Amino acid sequence: MSWACLLGVMGLLSVPEIAIAQNQLANPLEREIDSNDPLIPAGYGKRELSAFEISRIAREIKQLEETATRELQQGNGDQAFELWYRQLKLVRAINTEVEIEALGKIGAIAWQSNRSWDLRNIANRLIMIEQEISVANADPKLLQPLATAYEQLRYLEQAIAIYQQILLKNKQQKNLVAEAENLTTLGKLYIAQFNYPSAATTYQELLTLAEAKSDSNQFNLNQVNFYLSTLSDLYDRTGQTQGVIATRKRLIGNYTASKKLERVAALELAIAGNYATLNQIQQAKEVYQQAVTLATAQQQLAIADAALDSLGKLYLKEGQEQEAIATFTQLLEIQQQSYNDYGLINTYDTLGKIYLSSGQNKPAKHYFQQALDLAQTLNYQVEYFKQQITKL
Repeated sequence: MSWACLLGVMGLLSVPEIAIAQNQLANPLEREIDSNDPLIPAGYGKRELSAFEISRIAREIKQLEETATRELQQGNGDQAFELWYRQLKLVRAINTEVEIEALGKIGAIAWQSNRSWDLRNIANRLIMIEQEISVANADPKLLQPLATAYEQLRYLEQAIAIYQQILLKNKQQKNLVAEAENLTTLGKLYIAQFNYPSAATTYQELLTLAEAKSDSNQFNLNQVNFYLSTLSDLYDRTGQTQGVIATRKRLIGNYTASKKLERVAALELAIAGNYATLNQIQQAKEVYQQAVTLATAQQQLAIADAALDSLGKLYLKEGQEQEAIATFTQLLEIQQQSYNDYGLINTYDTLGKIYLSSGQNKPAKHYFQQALDLAQTLNYQVEYFKQQITKL
């Protein structure tokens, strides 16, 4: 709202209403600590507070927090935040780190309570602190709480910028543990922003760190596999199909080496789909067949079902009807084993259509009748199959 408009509105208000409107514009946290507050000792700002003075303020802060929480629970949000604003002014008297932590905690409450004005006030105070401490040269112990507070307020851009500064310091100090922790946080924040390219770059760094120490450590090998899985998902989201295939193949290699074959068939199925997306049809067919073989051996019938169905459709798309018929016939066996009645109906229908399109009415009628018999027990598409048989 422009100042002209605001003054026009105020012209219509009474004096108390004008005061309220002005109050809503002012950020209480932009003002200095009220020296008239009974908890603020004489000489504040010119000397360090004593342990006794700090303990008095801390007790009051605790009381304010408890009372504000009760007010919010009772639906009195305005009264609660009035108390929290006083708390946020008082914490300044202790130290900056405590203030930042309080801003993050109360800011999270403002976000959860959908109080945008209060959230903005708290965020602006955080930004002011960031400017005051000069992040590039700030005390390292302030950076983490500052980043966490921005994260709690869902100010993700600001949080990411601080975490990047922390990461830079970690790399300079060659603190690999802290580096991995901050990369993990950055990766999650990028995903929360739907910034998948930056997330992929971050998880690639994590993968490099984990691979460097995975040879003799099973836990790190699990981390490697987690990062590869996350990367394949990120590449998939950004349309990097070749990257998806490469990461999934590496996962297959790791699972095969560690004899976790039960995880391989699903990856083979996914890779076959990736090849189909790239129109690399022969590779797709071969990998679908590998998925079927492995899934069947592992009794992973749902994966075998999906692979055979996709393979059969691929043969149909390529005009290879005999191969499609053989594949869908094999699919019927899998679906019978898994009691997949709806799948059976659809596969009978598909086989009926294949034979019908080539003028082979007898086998077409046979499969439509099979579908109808099963459909009647489930009351599923009964009229459709009756019509198909009637046409024949």
